[in-house]
Amino acid sequence: MRWWVLLTLVLACTPGPGYQQREPVTAVGQPDPGYGTLDNRTIEFVFDGGQIEFELYRAGSRLTQIARNRFAVPLMVRWSLSDLENLEPVSPSEGVAFLPPAAVPLGMGPQVVLAELDQVDPTRRYRRVIEFKARWGDPRSEATDYIYRLPYPRGLTYSVLQGFHGAFSHHGSNEFAVDFDCPVATPVLAARPGVVVAANASAQGAGTTPDFLDYRRTNFVLVQHDDGTLGEYMHLSPSGIEVKPGQRVERGSELALSGNTGFSSTPHLHFQVMTAAEDGVNAHSFPFRLAVGPKKAEEPVQGRRYSAWE
Repeated sequence: MRWWVLLTLVLACTPGPGYQQREPVTAVGQPDPGYGTLDNRTIEFVFDGGQIEFELYRAGSRLTQIARNRFAVPLMVRWSLSDLENLEPVSPSEGVAFLPPAAVPLGMGPQVVLAELDQVDPTRRYRRVIEFKARWGDPRSEATDYIYRLPYPRGLTYSVLQGFHGAFSHHGSNEFAVDFDCPVATPVLAARPGVVVAANASAQGAGTTPDFLDYRRTNFVLVQHDDGTLGEYMHLSPSGIEVKPGQRVERGSELALSGNTGFSSTPHLHFQVMTAAEDGVNAHSFPFRLAVGPKKAEEPVQGRRYSAWE
């Protein structure tokens, strides 16, 4: 899908001990004394496999805004601090951050400093709003040459509803996506080996209004390939996901059941190969070829029917 915007409002007023500047370190869930004491931790972008934690540390009147990635896949985050009350920024109040992955799903990724602020009057409460957009993947990843299998079982034949550069929704972040007209509850198979890094199985319903572009409104599985790119399988059935983050899947492994959730006008399976773009807002979508027969591969063509043969 596209992106997800979140607003976080935090209030606090308790002063803390003296401040020392230091580089980010890997945390183990306890306040880091190098930043002071933990004033607030807000959990956002929560899906199967991880979440983002925004932590605010205090050392005297100095506040340090930190982000931590708990997915086992990198994240790019575009963030900003606004509506500051009783706070003065001492570093840029907006930017793009690369959040390194955790070692395992829901593990503790390294702390990344986003910003520092001074509380003007330590005796009064302060306020700030965090706004962010997040994308899974490392923008440095490049797709290697690989022939992907059709993502449904042998013997089934489906048409491409929308191919590369499709007019309905395959542009920008979804430029090289493909939609197959699979009916609800069609088994969805891994088109390439990899590790499941994130999933959602709780979404219900579909529509074409902007609110359905939110990742929370669709069911999906993300598989990280050996080259660092992500295979994105979207619009899956509610509670139809059969794999868990951290699980290794092979070519042809069953991942889920297709459905009609999220930004969708009809039941179908959306698949693309992608990673995060450097701006933290968009995705970088890669063209790919499908194994459409023994020793035959091609880019998916809109309107063409493909029979799975593997």
